[in-house]
Amino acid sequence: MDELVTTVTKFKAKVGSENQLIEELRNFDNSSSQSWQVLSLGDNEYAAINTYKSIENRTEDIASGLDWLDSITPLIDLYENGSRTEAFSGIVLYENE
Repeated sequence: MDELVTTVTKFKAKVGSENQLIEELRNFDNSSSQSWQVLSLGDNEYAAINTYKSIENRTEDIASGLDWLDSITPLIDLYENGSRTEAFSGIVLYENE
């Protein structure tokens, strides 16, 4: 049985690159997602939230997501640990539609 999976990926925009990063987040091919959102977290930080019908659907976005991340690297500041993003994912336990 497939289980919904949601991923949250945070990005920190370089000063002056905020609007371009938002456009890149909006234009990413989210066709493998059941739903997706882009959130403003303040202080030039944004989150992309994607929900998938299964982990297999999520896996389809990983390769293209890494290529896309390489292309937007000039727009983002690294986190303290040197990472370009902060991310986590999990199985959806409850959803209210």
